[in-house]
Amino acid sequence: MTATEFRSDPITGRVAIVVPGRSARPNEHAVAPPSAPLEPDCPFCEGNEGKTPAELAVLAPPGRLPNSRGWFVRTIPNRFPTVAADAAPSEATSPGSVLSGSPAVGFHEVVIESPTHSPSLAFLAPEQVVGVVRMCRDRVRFLQSQPHVGTVTLFENTGPESGGSLWHPHAQLVTVPGTSPLLAEELAGAERYRTRWGGRCAFEAVVREELKGGARKLLDSDGFVAFTPFASSAPYEVRLQPTRHVHSLAEMTDDEAVALAKHLAALLRALLTVLPGASYNFVVRAPAGGGPRTESYHWHLDLLPRLIRPDGFDLGSGYAVNTVPPEVAADALREALAAKR
Repeated sequence: MTATEFRSDPITGRVAIVVPGRSARPNEHAVAPPSAPLEPDCPFCEGNEGKTPAELAVLAPPGRLPNSRGWFVRTIPNRFPTVAADAAPSEATSPGSVLSGSPAVGFHEVVIESPTHSPSLAFLAPEQVVGVVRMCRDRVRFLQSQPHVGTVTLFENTGPESGGSLWHPHAQLVTVPGTSPLLAEELAGAERYRTRWGGRCAFEAVVREELKGGARKLLDSDGFVAFTPFASSAPYEVRLQPTRHVHSLAEMTDDEAVALAKHLAALLRALLTVLPGASYNFVVRAPAGGGPRTESYHWHLDLLPRLIRPDGFDLGSGYAVNTVPPEVAADALREALAAKR
C-alpha cells in the first residue's frame, strides 16, 4: 500500500485514515525503554495486603487466611472508583432542564495479576496468566449477574501512555447500568451488517473477510483468531476473537481460558519485541442480560498500543489517523510471533 486511504470499520462504520509514510515523522513511534521502577510501598505487592481494601476473590492455596500473604491472583475493590455502588443523586441538573445527569452507579474492581511487582502480564509464567484469565472470566460472570449492571468493561493499562497509575501488573473491571456507548455502537452496527449482508453473526463474517489472503492474519488456532483490523484506528492494533460464537467472556470454558492466556501473552510479547517499552491497553466489552440483541454479540479483545497522541485534526474531525498500515503491522508482528515459538 502506498496511497493514503479512508478505511471504514465494517461493523461500527468508524473511519480511519491510513497514512503510509507519515510514521517517518520525527519521534513518531519513539517509546521509552521497558522498566518497572521499584516501589517499596506498592499496595499491590505481596505483604502489603493491609494497604488495599479487603479482597473480593482470590486464587490461593487451601488454608490461606483472607487478606494475607500466599496468594497468586487477587481481586479487590478500586480505592478510587470511576463508578460507585452508593453514588449520590446528581446535583448538577434540575427537573425540566435540557442538561441531564444521573448517579454513576456500578462496580469498579482491580485484578492484581501477580504477587510480585514485575514482570508484566506478557512475561508471567504461563500458569499464572491462565489464573489471571480465569479470574477475569469469573469476575465478569459475577458482575453480569448483579442488579443494575448493563455492561462490564474489562481492561488493562500498561505503560506511562496508557492512563495507568501503578506499574504493578493489574487489570480492572468497571460496570455501568446501561449499555456503554462503544458497546451500543457495536451492537447497532452488527445488526446493520446482518440486515445488509445476512448471516448469523456479523463479527464472524468480518473475521472470514479479514482472513482472506492472510495479509492481516496473525494466528488461527486453539479456537481463537487474531488479526490487525482492516480499519485499525491505531498502529499495531490487534483483535483477538474466539471462533466459537459466545456473547460474553463470562461463557468461556476452562480450555478456552488456557488458549486465550497463551495467545494474549504471545501477542503482547510480540508487540513488545517490535516496539520495546510500548504502552498499551487491552479491552473486552461484555453485555449483561439476555435477548436476541445481546446474543448476537460476539465477544472479542482489542489490543490498542498507545504510540501516538491525537492531534487537532483527529480531535476536530473525528477521524483516527493510523500511520502504520495494518498489513505492515501484521508482517512485523507475525515475524515476532514466529521468532518466539
